[in-house]
Amino acid sequence: MPDPAGTASQHATASPWLKLLAEGAPLTALEECRHRLVADQAPETHPAVEAEARRALHVHALLEARTRQAAETAVLNDLARRLAALHAPQDVLDEVAAQARRLLGTDLSYIMLAQDDAALRIEVVDGSIGSALRGVELARGVGLGGLVVRTGQPHWCADYRHDDHLTHAATVDAAAAVEQLRGILGVPLRLGEETIGVLLVAQRVPRTWTDHQTTLLTALAAHAALALHNAELFDRHQRTTAELRRRAEADRRAVALHQRLTHIVLGGAGLHAVTDALREALGAGITVLDAHDTALATGATDPAPDTLATALAADTGPPAACFTGPADRATRLRDTPDGHWALAPVVVADEYAGCVVARRHQPFDANTVRSLETGATVIGLVLASERAATEAERRVRGEYLTALLDGTTDDAVLLRRARSGGIDPAAVRTVLVLDGPQAGPAAARAARHHQGWSVEYGGLGVALLPATPAEARDRVAPEPVTAVAAPAGGTIATIRAAHRRARSGLRLLHALGRTGAAADSDELGIYEALFSNAGDGTLDRFVTATIGPLADHDRAHGTRFTETLDAYLTHASRHTATAEALHIHPNTLYQRLAKISAVLGEGWKKPGRAVEVQWALRLHRLSHRLATPGTEPDPGTAKGARGAD
Repeated sequence: MPDPAGTASQHATASPWLKLLAEGAPLTALEECRHRLVADQAPETHPAVEAEARRALHVHALLEARTRQAAETAVLNDLARRLAALHAPQDVLDEVAAQARRLLGTDLSYIMLAQDDAALRIEVVDGSIGSALRGVELARGVGLGGLVVRTGQPHWCADYRHDDHLTHAATVDAAAAVEQLRGILGVPLRLGEETIGVLLVAQRVPRTWTDHQTTLLTALAAHAALALHNAELFDRHQRTTAELRRRAEADRRAVALHQRLTHIVLGGAGLHAVTDALREALGAGITVLDAHDTALATGATDPAPDTLATALAADTGPPAACFTGPADRATRLRDTPDGHWALAPVVVADEYAGCVVARRHQPFDANTVRSLETGATVIGLVLASERAATEAERRVRGEYLTALLDGTTDDAVLLRRARSGGIDPAAVRTVLVLDGPQAGPAAARAARHHQGWSVEYGGLGVALLPATPAEARDRVAPEPVTAVAAPAGGTIATIRAAHRRARSGLRLLHALGRTGAAADSDELGIYEALFSNAGDGTLDRFVTATIGPLADHDRAHGTRFTETLDAYLTHASRHTATAEALHIHPNTLYQRLAKISAVLGEGWKKPGRAVEVQWALRLHRLSHRLATPGTEPDPGTAKGARGAD
């Protein structure tokens, strides 16, 4: 039979333990209870008291473990909810590192992620004392993190710096030394069968790690890997959505620009309207260059000429040098301290016709480049249309100007035709005639500058200008041509007379050795007056009476006395200078002068007589040059006749 007294004693000792355990008393309270029971009861009951105390302590430990596990589970669940709410991968990494350090009560935590080249890179560190760890890369298999990735299993070390079982790397060891890392625990971040990284916690003192800590960190890593994957998917979705919206908006703007440019072309608004539309659509300064890199008038104020020159000189040189052939006609992008530049070639009938230069503060992307290229295509259409209209207008004007200069058409008819050709004979104050390979283009440029008209006539360039002869001469002076400007009175007759006078002036300039010069017909002075009356024989009689015997002697004996005398008088009767100019010895010059005196007589040396002799020599030379065939092209129909505004 059970002892009633013993049973009562057990109930008496057990009840305090149950009460304390039920109340959740701390371990110190249980110890105090044990000491009190031992002190209050008889010695024979002490073994029973100790046994009950051990059972109570065991139950207390189990309850604490359950409580801790429940708390840890709650923390993990709360962390999982918080991680699920994060949509940025970097935010997820930061939160995981912070919670891992808090959950395991460690000095430091960090996360390594696998890279495309199979390396591991430390992306985030929490609790660091510097920046030595962040950004460190190591190969798979190197260090504790590399071992975790290679095996796909958790690993730990009690003291990293003295663990010879790990593969060490100098860069990793140096960073670990800076952070004073000793005990490290690492678990894999896994998505399915793939290890995408490692979650690690560390102490700055040696430490062993329990299975429970490993399990806890592994659970956190599982939540972290899933949250990181979801955040990356969300981030990718956001970026894809934003890119689709951006492309849709870019397409909308491109369509709007295309429609606007189409309306401009159909409405015949011209180059100004096209460039205005491009400036507004691209948010850029626009300049249009022709095939010679000269800026066309578009109303643009940006970019400034000096800034534009700097950009065009960069990289491969100016556009006309870059876009040399069809293979080279891709839009060029250039970056300078003044901004971002895009150069889109303008092509008309498979020929390079110019370039659209755009500058903006933001870089050019594919959409803005396509819009610029669309604008360049439309500008090509505008230029082609303007070119066709201009050529037609030039042909009409060229035909009119040819008829005017020919003098084969009735003046009344010419006046009627002038209105349809946009020409006003009454406005013509000067006729400019030019000779040389660039005579036609130079005449066209002079006509554009003075808002006049030009044509290539009789192999010469001719410009009818509403400007004074002096203004016309000064404008054409830098050109590589020979030119003479003659005044006209605003009637067809005076225009023809001025044209004849300017042509005669050209012959005089060539005869005077002034090829390449530009002159006002009035500047030719006495030469024009003398040769205008040369047909009555006055000049010939003067030359014959003055130096005729000397010229006859040269022709009869093959001597060059007239040339010697001309050089002598030109050099102010200085023997040394004359000898050097003729490349002869001074004694030879004295001998020639003696023979000249024998032919002409000693009187030619007298001052007044010497002037007459010098004029006679000059007129003799000019007459010879003017009489030489080929000094002036024969007039005829205009070759390549063209007008110019």
